[in-house]
Amino acid sequence: MARQTIGRRAVVAGLGGAVAFGRPALARTRYVFDHSGGRLEFVARHLGVLSSTGRFEDFAAELLIDPDRPLTTDVQVTVRTGAVALAYPGAVDLLRSPAFFDVERFPEARFNGRATGEGTLARFPLIGDLTIRGITRPHRMEARLVDRKRDPALGRDVAEFSGGGTMKRSEFGMTAEPAAISDEIRLVVRVRIII
Repeated sequence: MARQTIGRRAVVAGLGGAVAFGRPALARTRYVFDHSGGRLEFVARHLGVLSSTGRFEDFAAELLIDPDRPLTTDVQVTVRTGAVALAYPGAVDLLRSPAFFDVERFPEARFNGRATGEGTLARFPLIGDLTIRGITRPHRMEARLVDRKRDPALGRDVAEFSGGGTMKRSEFGMTAEPAAISDEIRLVVRVRIII
């Protein structure tokens, strides 16, 4: 199995899928990347009228890609829950507290999933297990190919993907502030893969 480390030029996030560009593949390729250039965000509604967007500033991910069958890509993401950022006074402390991520007891959250082989690169499902606060639930995301082009400076092809899915925080024991913060939280991810 080949291993490639993707640095700052590869925007990171937790979704799978890459594009086969007509080259033969002998094995699945392993791509390892982190938060150094990418985005892993969450969006919550407040009082039914406002929304806020936060992000995780420390995570690591791995994709296992078969270039001949990119819609069967495996993805694993580990997030440091204490590395949460939100631009509202007191919000970070609240999210780190026992009422939400409880970072002292549960310093990591995880997603392990796979593209199902269905759909097209324009839109495909990614399903797996999301673990937060030691609680694991099934989770589904919809991913799509945003752009694919040749990077002349790299001399290689680059594929950019985005995806999103909705989780219910109450299913992970985060039930505080129900009148002020929506139960449904939208997860948004972006990835740029250098092929």
